[in-house]
Amino acid sequence: MRGERDNIINREREFHNTRFSHGEDPRRYLDKWYQTIRHGAERQDEEIKRLSKDADVLEYGCSDGGWSLYSLHLTDICRSLAGIDVSDVAVSKATERARKIGAANATFVAMNAEAMSFEDNRFDLVHGRGIVHHLDLERCFAEVARVLKPGAVASFYEPMGHNPLLNAYRRRTPDVRTVDEHPLLMSDLALAHRYFDDVQVEYFGLCSVGSALMPSGVRELAYAAGKAIDAVVLTLPFVKRFAWHALLTLRN
Repeated sequence: MRGERDNIINREREFHNTRFSHGEDPRRYLDKWYQTIRHGAERQDEEIKRLSKDADVLEYGCSDGGWSLYSLHLTDICRSLAGIDVSDVAVSKATERARKIGAANATFVAMNAEAMSFEDNRFDLVHGRGIVHHLDLERCFAEVARVLKPGAVASFYEPMGHNPLLNAYRRRTPDVRTVDEHPLLMSDLALAHRYFDDVQVEYFGLCSVGSALMPSGVRELAYAAGKAIDAVVLTLPFVKRFAWHALLTLRN
């Protein structure tokens, strides 16, 4: 089992090292689709910035550091920012970005997210986007819970795996994802209750996703309408599992 997991981690590292070695993200053509769930990402951004004030923060799956350093400007408000990623190429880019902006309170390290070297009770906030579904969830949740201080928060924005249309699209586009990733199921969300005292989940992207297919002149209107419908239907017990993404807020 350990050897099999090591093989998976090595495949993930190779995939992301190749991805970050390119000058431009090969998945940029998917941006119009991600725009249809941007309200969920913005909701997470607001939560992270609020919780980062004077805090010790860990970005779990830091990529090239652009999100925390440039989009959120966390080093301006947090006490310390640590970032980890399986890709040493990504970590090198994040480190260089931090150097260029003079972010002395930021440190980026290549590290296995399922077996972190940080001490217990280290962070006030752990956050990530599109990372948890690449990991063994038992190890992931156990490690995140371990490094969080009592009363601290973890925030993850992750794809869901119940929608048959999305799953069909995933099967048709294998080159833009790793072979071992697994969009989350409701049973995966239930697993979080073993490791966290409080688990809150918000769902984003069902009707709003269709706006990507609309002509540019009406796309924003379609997005607003889809988002308004989703705000109602994605609260229904059976329907919410078909959302594209879920925002997990986990508290010790």
